[in-house]
Amino acid sequence: MRRAARAAIFALVAGCGTPGYVARLGWTELHILWRREPIAALVARPDVDPALRARLELVLAVRAFARERLGLHVDGSFGTFAAVGDDASVWVVSAARRDRLEAVTWWYPIVGRVPYRGFFARAAAERAAAALAARDLDVEVRRAVAFSTLGWFADPLLSTTAAEPPVPLADTVLHELFHATLYLPGAAAFDESAATFVGGRGAAAFFCRAEASDAAACAGARAAWAGTRARARILARLAAQLRRLYARRPPRAVRERARTWLAGTAAAALARRGLGRRADLVPPNNARLLGELLYTTDLDRFDALAPTDADLPAAVARLVAAAKRSRDPFATLAALQNPPAAVECRR
Repeated sequence: MRRAARAAIFALVAGCGTPGYVARLGWTELHILWRREPIAALVARPDVDPALRARLELVLAVRAFARERLGLHVDGSFGTFAAVGDDASVWVVSAARRDRLEAVTWWYPIVGRVPYRGFFARAAAERAAAALAARDLDVEVRRAVAFSTLGWFADPLLSTTAAEPPVPLADTVLHELFHATLYLPGAAAFDESAATFVGGRGAAAFFCRAEASDAAACAGARAAWAGTRARARILARLAAQLRRLYARRPPRAVRERARTWLAGTAAAALARRGLGRRADLVPPNNARLLGELLYTTDLDRFDALAPTDADLPAAVARLVAAAKRSRDPFATLAALQNPPAAVECRR
């Protein structure tokens, strides 16, 4: 199963203050802006590849669904298309303690504290990862499939994203549009997990709506969301087991044997259900695990907010409104799922 990594572009801006980094960022952004074309105009051109036209028409339909059905802030986001190459790739570096599930975090303007750094060059990302590994940390470098300006600018649809199959493409667009609708600085796990919920459930609702005619896409979107939740449960169990292990503070050799066994057991559970590969979890890597949990925390609680597709718009609206007022968004999520019982007044 593909794990989508995403990054806020502002974390890239602040990730390194050197003039060379800022110049590279500016060049990359200009590279994208120069190539932007309105999607509505592209789909009307007879020389556009039919496969690309189908993806572009899908994105237009998903944008309309996001705005009209889910109430997301769309504005100009994903209204344009930009053909890009590998020079627009983003590489995300994360790190964590080996003896506890504790991520290394960095603070940036606008986005607050987040557990990753972003780079436009893989070599730079690898150098940063090597420096972190030298501190006896678990590290991971992964490629981001999308990045967001959190609604500050009209994000274009990149050609790399448009190449995705229909269900993941719709999921990604809805995920990023949710970030433009709600983003809580310093609450990365809530932000990403809420966006995972809106992307996964939203894609299912989109492909399964009454006016849709693609039964295979509907079934695929339902299965994808069910698989995401099932994988999240296995990872959550592994995280709980590791926390208990680390709390006992065993000797290093004992700890490493134990966490390798726990990771192997979880990997076998993923493989049995067709939810992943052994290499996803073995050898154990706290940075990789925390990177997954960033996107998959409490997904069953999120899902319970909307028992049916018809309930999804109201659930999203309640979630956004409550999270904006909350100092502990996950506690707010639990309260939304289990509202306090009404008190009966008797004379």
